[in-house]
Amino acid sequence: MDKYATWLTCGGIGAGIAGIGLVSDARLGTRPAFSVTGALAGGAYLVGTFSQASHIFGSSARTRNSDGRFALTFDDGPDPRYTRRISEYLVERGHRATFFVLGRSVATHPEIAAQLVADGHEVANHGDDHRLLALSPPSAVRAQIAAAERAVQQATGSLPARLFRAPHGVRSPWLGVTLRQLGYRLCGWDGHVFDSSEPGVEAIVERATELLAPGAVVLLHDGDGSGLDAPRDQTVDALAGILDAAAERGLRSVPLSTLL
Repeated sequence: MDKYATWLTCGGIGAGIAGIGLVSDARLGTRPAFSVTGALAGGAYLVGTFSQASHIFGSSARTRNSDGRFALTFDDGPDPRYTRRISEYLVERGHRATFFVLGRSVATHPEIAAQLVADGHEVANHGDDHRLLALSPPSAVRAQIAAAERAVQQATGSLPARLFRAPHGVRSPWLGVTLRQLGYRLCGWDGHVFDSSEPGVEAIVERATELLAPGAVVLLHDGDGSGLDAPRDQTVDALAGILDAAAERGLRSVPLSTLL
């Protein structure tokens, strides 16, 4: 199910929950008690599903306010056009990042995943094919994680870090429980850079710079999870400005797991 179908379906579920309250009030003559409760429950379901910062369906892993360190993270790769360039530039500048990779992309470009590890970066789990997990049962979540694990292990000789980022941050009520059972920690991010929407290099630098602080988690993209091969040149070109701003603040990017 693509993201638009997921939005519509989950919106329908939220409306349905609110509708149950309306019907209950109408039948029991209790208006507005059940209507208000239904509206709140429906709203809570949508916030828990689509807000990666929400605690409704479980909390994301928290970082320590570590002096001089923050985490640059990259989603949706590896992509042969961008990932290697990003990795090499970060190493040249003395930074390390966490790459939340897709299993299908690692299976297609195993040599790039192996290079990330050789360069000292952290490789973490972003699922197999970037499907949104709002309506996926626990068995489907496990399959997504297992497929990415297999691809990473075959490419690098080791399993990915036990960190998982849900595509688009979309969650289900059982995602957190399933991840804990598998020994994973759910990872979010701070603020919104939206580099994948290609707002321009200056906008990406400005938005990322606003987030730079000890313990911050910055989300960027080195690939396109939609499978449409959208360009990430702006992200690559913005790295110099982002790292310059980090240097001015005495900050260095480190693997996310070291900050949790």
